[in-house]
Amino acid sequence: MNLGGFWLLAQLSKIVTSLRHSPVYSLYVSFERRLEVGAYMITGFHHLTAIIKDAEKNKTFYTDTLGLRLVKQTVNQENLTDPHFFYGDYKGTPGTILTFFELPRVGQRHEEDSFIHEVLLKIPQGSLPFWKKRLTSKAVRLIANDEVSCSFLDPDDMKITLVEAAEVIAPEQATRHSDVPAQYQIIGILGIHYTVADLGTTEAFFRDVLGMSLLDHVARPISALDGESRLIQSTRLRRSRLGKGAIDHIAYSVPERKDLDLILDKAKYRQITVEKIIDRGYFQSLYLREPNGLRIEIATDYPGFTLDEPLEKLGETFALPDFLEPKRKAIEANILKRKK
Repeated sequence: MNLGGFWLLAQLSKIVTSLRHSPVYSLYVSFERRLEVGAYMITGFHHLTAIIKDAEKNKTFYTDTLGLRLVKQTVNQENLTDPHFFYGDYKGTPGTILTFFELPRVGQRHEEDSFIHEVLLKIPQGSLPFWKKRLTSKAVRLIANDEVSCSFLDPDDMKITLVEAAEVIAPEQATRHSDVPAQYQIIGILGIHYTVADLGTTEAFFRDVLGMSLLDHVARPISALDGESRLIQSTRLRRSRLGKGAIDHIAYSVPERKDLDLILDKAKYRQITVEKIIDRGYFQSLYLREPNGLRIEIATDYPGFTLDEPLEKLGETFALPDFLEPKRKAIEANILKRKK
């Protein structure tokens, strides 16, 4: 290297050194470290939300056939004419919750380029024969089954797969209205399948924004033993469309509101579309669009569904969080009018 080259290297070294001591560089490093600190806050699934046509058929299937508890009857806060139903374990524990918007006039869904499909639910090890017999007795057709799992469709054709896991539901979380014995009851959400047009960008979203580990196209919260989000490359070019039985969004769980703020920072830094951050009453939520346009929600564990109903009475009334109470008469009238 000639003298000119050494001189240039020396000047570059001085510039780098000066930048390292500048306020701008300190802010940059601080922000990068803040992003890294927040990389492990997702604790698992919170809930999923799907679209249905008939609430009564939905209630019968999820409470009678599957043995879940109706933990909340409320309204879709984005459209105050649409009922919103929440099912889960006895306590309505995050990670057990399946929720549904009722849209009686909704059309058929089209699953093409990017869509969310198939929910995997955990059942206790050794309980599969019980569930196969029960589903058959309720005229639910199995569309796939093996030694540790079975798949079927709910009344709106959403695919559900029951998968055996080496655990049982905690006694305090076991539902009490159902004739499903506690040793066979559904434990919670095990996994979700995503099909996307651009697999790489969605994988980067789960890794860099949600802070999940990624192996063989499966994303998992680093702090959780299970909870898999399986990412699949689509082979179709046409646009997907939501409809009957479609999963509108998946929600992942975080402990506190400050975790939402941290993920919000990461999303903005990565130029991810942010829809809103909002207080839903029962939890606080951040809504994002991952790079292929699928809606992802991040929700806090608390305050939970006992906010406006005691534990023993969950799901028995038409409940509204405090901020919607002034609109109760209008909301109830609109829902009643729609049913006529």
